[in-house]
This record gives sequence, structure tokens and C-alpha cells, in this order.
Amino acid sequence: MNLPTAISTVVGLGLLGLDPFGALIVISSIATGVRRRVVIVFFATALVSTVLTGFLLDESVQHINAWITSTFTVTPSVRATVQLLATVGLGLWTAHAWKHRNQQRKDSKATVLAGASGMVLLGIFWGVSAITDPSFYGITALSAASESIAFAVAAFTGWFLVSQAPLTLVVLTLAAGKNSSAVRRAISLAQATAKPARYTLAILLAIATVALALNTLTYVANGTFWPL
Repeated sequence: MNLPTAISTVVGLGLLGLDPFGALIVISSIATGVRRRVVIVFFATALVSTVLTGFLLDESVQHINAWITSTFTVTPSVRATVQLLATVGLGLWTAHAWKHRNQQRKDSKATVLAGASGMVLLGIFWGVSAITDPSFYGITALSAASESIAFAVAAFTGWFLVSQAPLTLVVLTLAAGKNSSAVRRAISLAQATAKPARYTLAILLAIATVALALNTLTYVANGTFWPL
């Protein structure tokens, strides 16, 4: 994969995983009197934690893939079965995402973990929680295919910065002062992107579900798959 394609893929997956809640946690923390440098520590911890989580998952994926390749022969019927199970799983995920599209994540932890050590722990948790985002696995697959540590670090870092764009924007604008117009605009952006991001995720999951279902049905009908 050439560099422009890799960059566009990372950005696209980052947009798919766009999450404004990290910014809302930071905003809530600032409201409780957390210092700006502690917020920066939270951001840095979350970034490093995300990259390390991705790297460990990447290594696991490569080893598991090598083991499966050397141990099993994936027949068309096995592939169809796996796709059917994936269709059901994605369908359930789509239904869950659509059902909760108007709900907001509670950010009460930001008040409880307002100290420096608490914010570090929260940053670690926030980074590890990336495994709950489907787009994170897309980055993992992309990284595993490259077999490059440098590319893996760059890909996971890029994904984090894009998917956590509201958080990144808030942290960058904190230098202007927590009551500045720049920070207020960042808060507005985080709040405005929450609902569209959830709708977009649900729609993309639905599209993926339909594509897998049609691909499986194509195999059942004529014994061939789409080039997916």
C-alpha cells in the first residue's frame, strides 16, 4: 500500500471512529478545577496507551493469523459460515448502535478522578477502551499487513488524533486559557459532533452488515464470492 492510500485509510478510519467524549471528559475536569497540565498528561497517557494497545493487538493478530494459515485450510463453506456469523454480529452491533444513538456517555468519572494520578489512570483506561471501537480493528488489520513497527506507531497515532479530534482541539486550545473563546468553540464542536458521529457509525455498520449478507447469499446462490 502506497503512502497516500495508507494516510487516507487512517484518516477515514479515524473519522469512522470519531469520538467527542474524550473532549467532554476534559471539559468536565476543567470545570472541577483540574489544572491544564494535568489535562495534557491525560491526553498524552491516552495517546500512548492507545498506541501500546494497538501494537499488542497487532502482534496478536499476526501470530493468530499465521497459526490459522499454517493449521487450517479455509474452504469456501467455512468462509461462508464465518461471514454469516459476522453478519449476525454486525447486525446486532448495528441494532445496538442505532438504539443508543441519542444517548450520551456519562462523564462522572472525570469528577471522581480529578487528581493527577486519577487522570493518568483515566487516560490509560481511555486508551485501552479503543478496543471497543470497530474502526480500531481496521487500523490493526492495516498495521498487521504492513509488518512495520514504525508504520504501526504512526497509524495508531494518526487514528487517535483523528478519532479524538475534539479532544485534540481542546488540549491545543488550552494554551489560550480555559475561559477563552477558542476553548468555548472547542466545547461547542465536541457537543455538536456527538450525535452525528453516532448516527454515522450506525449507518456504516448497517452498510457493512448488508454487504456481508449479500456476499454470503451470492455464494449460496452460485458458489462464488464477491471480491471482498
